[in-house]
Amino acid sequence: MPNSFARSTGRVSIEASVHDFYKQLTTAKNAEESPFLTMKDLFMLAACIGFQMKQSKPLGRREQPFHYSVFTEAEDIPILKAIAIATTGDVAVLAEPERIVEIAEQYANVGIHALRSMVVENVGQPLWNLVEALRSQGTD
Repeated sequence: MPNSFARSTGRVSIEASVHDFYKQLTTAKNAEESPFLTMKDLFMLAACIGFQMKQSKPLGRREQPFHYSVFTEAEDIPILKAIAIATTGDVAVLAEPERIVEIAEQYANVGIHALRSMVVENVGQPLWNLVEALRSQGTD
């Protein structure tokens, strides 16, 4: 079933400097080293973390690893729309799929660095570091 972003020819952008990190957490042969099935899944968590931190940052040099159409109507798009409305304070943003994704890209640009420090810069396997980091979020 096509999603509302499928008509756009746009691709989702991430900082070129974190592209290898995206690949690292999505391409290993086991879940303990690569806890995410897709770059889109990692992007979604990074965007949510950036939003939770109330920090966004415009992208510099970019990579475009996937197309807007990978976002699902049932799960991803409502989250992206909610973030865009909360950020702009205006429901009119819902008519601008590219703007919705741009807002998410800027939050993900901050969130991915937080994820990197939680998941890779700590001793242990990425999956278990991620689980522990997310578990501790509820206790802060």
